[in-house]
Amino acid sequence: MPPCQDRPCAFCRMAELERREPAGENQIVFEHFNDHDDCWYQLRETMVTWIDGRRAKYSVAVDISALKEVQNALAEAHAELSLKNRRLNAALDGERRVMRGQRNFLAMVSHEFRMPLAIIEGAAQLLDIYSRPKEEAADEVAKIQRAVRRMTDLIEVCLADDRLDSAMTSLHLSEVDLVGMLREVCDERQPTTGGGRLVLSTAAGVRLVADLTLLRVAISNLVDNALKYSPPEATVEVGLDVGDGVVTVTVADRGRGIDPGEDERIFEKFFRSPSADGVRGAGLGLFIVRRVADLHQGRVEVKARPGGGSVFALTLPLN
Repeated sequence: MPPCQDRPCAFCRMAELERREPAGENQIVFEHFNDHDDCWYQLRETMVTWIDGRRAKYSVAVDISALKEVQNALAEAHAELSLKNRRLNAALDGERRVMRGQRNFLAMVSHEFRMPLAIIEGAAQLLDIYSRPKEEAADEVAKIQRAVRRMTDLIEVCLADDRLDSAMTSLHLSEVDLVGMLREVCDERQPTTGGGRLVLSTAAGVRLVADLTLLRVAISNLVDNALKYSPPEATVEVGLDVGDGVVTVTVADRGRGIDPGEDERIFEKFFRSPSADGVRGAGLGLFIVRRVADLHQGRVEVKARPGGGSVFALTLPLN
């Protein structure tokens, strides 16, 4: 602190102490930066009154320079954090706007594409009826039907992925006839697979509470994947088992199987195995199956099939 002098210091609080005396306050605590040693001090000044009426004060100074450095560092960190938080909020707002635009676009695509695809599919069915004696025409009609099916499936997959990514995603639960759903999924695909490729074996009637739309998309993805990755003449077996409070839908194919180390990666978003080169796909199908299973508190697994191929098992709780 500065040496003794014949006049009060610039930071002297004696006058303030005298003003506070009537209220019974005789002490002030404050911080002061000392230019002589470039240090911060906390000063505790106390006023006393002598017997003869004179007033005096004494000060206790504590060096708080290290504390000030920490406080300054914290203030800088807080300011930096606030700046990053503002930038993050701005980025999140931008992402929300992009996602709203994406959802609006997908809704528009769904609305605008479904009707033309339905018309094309209806026209293909009429062509099939009128050209049945002609084998070449039947092949071309089958190509049209497969293309329509691929476009319809792609729209359904994109819409399902958008719904799953929405922050407001919630399950629309209802009682589902699982056996009936499996039959519908298989029957819809029989005409475009040459017939007889899908073999369905189920237990007795099974009903469970689930999101009908999402569950149908998940099962359709499993069946479509099995058909896509199996040889054209190979059968795909779809099964349904019930036990221990769960129901399991199995889809067994005769494809080349899953490469070692990819059992979990195939369920990642946009992942496509190098061995899938030449097979159309967006890398969303199995990811959506896993998400749907998680939302229903279930699971999906894959294992090798004896003799070649893979078996996918979607297990869901009955209650």
